[in-house]
Amino acid sequence: MNRRDFSRTVLLGAAACLAGPAVSKFARGAEPLKIGLLAPLSGPLTRVGQTNRNCAELAVEEINAAGGLLGRPLQLSVEDTQMSTAVTLEKARQLFMRDEVAMITGMVLPSEREAALQAARAARKLVVYPNFDEGRCDSQLLTTGLAASQRIEPLIAWLMRDGGRTVCAVVSDIGSNRKVLIPQLQAAVTRHGGKFLDVFWLPFGTRDYGAVLQRVASLNPQVVWHSIGDDPVTFVKQYRSFGMKPQLVTDIAHESLSIATAGASTGTIGVSSYFMSINNPENQAFLMRYTARYADARDPRLGRYVVVLPHGENTYAGIRLFAEAVRASGSLDVARVKAALPAVAIALPRGRTGVSPDGAHVLCQTRIARALADNRFSILDSTGPVTPVCEG
Repeated sequence: MNRRDFSRTVLLGAAACLAGPAVSKFARGAEPLKIGLLAPLSGPLTRVGQTNRNCAELAVEEINAAGGLLGRPLQLSVEDTQMSTAVTLEKARQLFMRDEVAMITGMVLPSEREAALQAARAARKLVVYPNFDEGRCDSQLLTTGLAASQRIEPLIAWLMRDGGRTVCAVVSDIGSNRKVLIPQLQAAVTRHGGKFLDVFWLPFGTRDYGAVLQRVASLNPQVVWHSIGDDPVTFVKQYRSFGMKPQLVTDIAHESLSIATAGASTGTIGVSSYFMSINNPENQAFLMRYTARYADARDPRLGRYVVVLPHGENTYAGIRLFAEAVRASGSLDVARVKAALPAVAIALPRGRTGVSPDGAHVLCQTRIARALADNRFSILDSTGPVTPVCEG
């Protein structure tokens, strides 16, 4: 038995002890209540998908240790999206129809979210999207990352607190950035007395940013906002190698990326609902459990903890919120679960978290933080909860 298997055995045993009579009751034949984990477990986003799976397993174990849901043990059914829209749709249909899962979570790409939603409509089930988004609202969707309005307004207000500043943006050329992120960014900069100079659109697959960085430098902005979704590591490294002076800010910032950029992220200001440096008992316990459960010699660490991506905390949060809504409604019916979500509020690693009145997005603190030389993030400010703007 290797170290990871041993840790899993110990923790499962501990969960069984904590559950007491509930586990015994399950053992007498209660049919498992299944939820689906549909994540990119192969390809460039494998580590994100695996973190989502790990955090989903933690949430399921905790829920079962507390007695499960509706008198039944929770069980995770796992499938790989392979970062393919067609595969995601096929696997989502399998999870809903074959495995009869009550909901699906774990997707990373917006295209994966939309494919899962297509399958969910036919099955009349819930999709929980564990990533930040443009503000997508749907009667069968809960998003546990921050909406664009929950990221942009707090960060721009903070940046402009000492007076208006000039801003350029470098972003991946995708529909949601064109329709939502950049219009909201331009409006926020203007509203807070700044000047939006220009936006530079980059297609997915771009790896040479030199020409764009030269054009940005020629405008002499004080702030550069980047939302490079496919390869932020290369972008940040080239930004530093070109000796760029403007303050780099981003809504794509976390400890794993800081480690990957080998020091180039130092000084970057990021916005997110979750950083590992959040100081509360729930986050410390979460990091300790994750590290004990998934420690491996290959895993990057910050101090004594294995690095947890924010997508994983989003996945954990989504399953916990779903469980509370099921308990509150006494049902797995998607309409009743969605109706129950706005009344749910629980303590999570990110802090106290509720759900917006439409049941579509989380209500929690938005945090602004600076990347340090040791790859940690120093939290500079917290604000909110910010009511999300629904973008359809």
